[in-house]
Amino acid sequence: MLAIFVATVSISFASYARTVLLDATIEGARFAALADQDISAGVARTRQLVGQSLGGAFIFDVRGSTSQIGSLRSVRLVSTAAFSFVPNSKLLSVSSVATREVEY
Repeated sequence: MLAIFVATVSISFASYARTVLLDATIEGARFAALADQDISAGVARTRQLVGQSLGGAFIFDVRGSTSQIGSLRSVRLVSTAAFSFVPNSKLLSVSSVATREVEY
């Protein structure tokens, strides 16, 4: 019975952490896509949001890149997380792409 309870709590926390990581990555990409911001600002915003929501519950990494197709420039952030109770694991990986604002 205890194993079922622990498994349920672990799966619930993993689901919650994935949702928080995804939402923070989306917000970070949107922030980095603003005309007066850059990728490092989006990465910092993502780290801030995840830190506020989950604290030190798991280790995560955020990486950013830009791409251009024709005249459209976009920002992509990829967040990867490993839970502290599963060493050397990359259980969660989410990404988000946002189109940069046009500067006039």
